[in-house]
Amino acid sequence: MLSEQSYVGLGRVPVGIGAVLKGWNMTEEQFRSSDRLPVLDFRAMTEACPHDCFHCFTDKRKRTLTLAEIKRVIDEAADMGASAIDYLGEGEPTIDPWFFEIIEHTTARGIVPIVFTDAATKMRNSDFVKRVFDTGACVCPKCDSLFNPNYQNWVVGDAEGYYFRERNEAIELLIEMGFSADSDDGTTRLGFIMVVSSKNITEVPETLRLCRERNLWIVFTQFLPSGRSAMPEFDRGLLVDAAQLTEMRTQIAEIDREFGFDHQIWKNFATHPCIERLEVWGNGDVSPCSGNEHFIGNVKSQSLRELNDLVLAQFPVHNPKGFDGHCPYRPL
Repeated sequence: MLSEQSYVGLGRVPVGIGAVLKGWNMTEEQFRSSDRLPVLDFRAMTEACPHDCFHCFTDKRKRTLTLAEIKRVIDEAADMGASAIDYLGEGEPTIDPWFFEIIEHTTARGIVPIVFTDAATKMRNSDFVKRVFDTGACVCPKCDSLFNPNYQNWVVGDAEGYYFRERNEAIELLIEMGFSADSDDGTTRLGFIMVVSSKNITEVPETLRLCRERNLWIVFTQFLPSGRSAMPEFDRGLLVDAAQLTEMRTQIAEIDREFGFDHQIWKNFATHPCIERLEVWGNGDVSPCSGNEHFIGNVKSQSLRELNDLVLAQFPVHNPKGFDGHCPYRPL
């Protein structure tokens, strides 16, 4: 069965395979309006984090936005018709003392909060998970590997070796609580962004099949040319080459066709076009997105609408009227 609604870049999608994340399921018309803000990236949460991921794209800048300022930005995003806010955090969002105030205010304004989390820290607590579920939020646990504990623990800097198991326990609880339940609109509320490296690229087919079978959203991305992966000391041996990416994308297309999901392949996420615009940092600075750290203003002194106009003026590649869904900052 296909969704009744047709989504930007995807068309009608099969129900029950995690084809699209709730909040990212917008129509072509909704996305193409330059006056409308589709998906806002918001590092509104604490800079504290129990991990030290080598490819983290934030340097843990101290948050100086107040709760009132954060709520004002959410209100402005709602006034601009935002479908979702990606809560990336400067650190781990779920340990922020304002966490529930922020995401509950988001849903109260008709926006889907999408929580990017290590999952292991808070998402193994059923009461915590139920409260998150009741807000209507989506959850995206960290995923560098669903199968290789040594690699996953190495990525987050866990020398004790607990993270992989605890993260997987959290994923199973999230599934049990209903985050991956089938929905007639073809969406799910649980998914992953898997950063592909030379050490985990062979896991892509198995990971994709698992996600399709369990109604979990999944995208496969490369290292960003920003944050720690842009530093001179970053290990370039972890990068995948053009031939590896071509093979990976061919595998993704073939597997998805088996599930009735025939879509374009995008160089940023493979299974979904990029629909994010504007990233608000913890101190209020605003850049076009996670891959572009050029700051164009600050929400403390400028409105979100004004900042949106500045991004489109200074970086016309982000203009939704012509944007093709491919990341303008990843070279391959």
